[in-house]
Amino acid sequence: MAQDLLLVALDPSTHKVRLSSMTSDATLGGAVLLDLVATGHLAITGQGRKARVLVADPGPVGDAVLEASFARVRQRGRQKPSSAVGRLGKGVRAAELARLSDSGAIAPTGQRLLGIRLERHEVVDAARRDDLVARTRAVLLQDQPADATTGPLVGLLLASDQLTLVVDRADRKRATSRAKVVSEGDWASEGVRQAIAQAQALLTGVIVSSAVVGGSSS
Repeated sequence: MAQDLLLVALDPSTHKVRLSSMTSDATLGGAVLLDLVATGHLAITGQGRKARVLVADPGPVGDAVLEASFARVRQRGRQKPSSAVGRLGKGVRAAELARLSDSGAIAPTGQRLLGIRLERHEVVDAARRDDLVARTRAVLLQDQPADATTGPLVGLLLASDQLTLVVDRADRKRATSRAKVVSEGDWASEGVRQAIAQAQALLTGVIVSSAVVGGSSS
């Protein structure tokens, strides 16, 4: 999920990842949370301020990046969502950009400023990125049914207030209304629908809190 989000957020013209620096780790941590909830490794209990993340299955995940994130919460018991998402998101941006580069989907541009290498990447697999964007736009603006890829992506974009990564500003209000429906998780299989909906619901508060903390410390 984090890899899809980064690919969508990568601007082909500027080569920048258009995720807010203040909420990037929290947003990507949210992506990891959704993946681990979907696999049954993490679960959400309670609602609102009583919501907690807990380990439902401590077994191996089967994905290197997800496993590295899961290792940071596996032994911690019940956790506040903000704590869990923060730990899950640590290092994910660099790790997933490296995997996208290794797979040939993107390529570092090598740009430097005052001798410091900038995080800039060219989109090589434009077809993959264009497909993700087009499918997500169709869900938001054409009422196409969401699936296991576009459903969580829509939820993450809504929670991080970044729907304009895939829709024009003029369509933002309409897309937001549709995204709220999609975030209820009706695209997920019945077995994980409720868990995904719970995870989606708590992410908005966690990501907003991260932005507030980041803004206060800057």
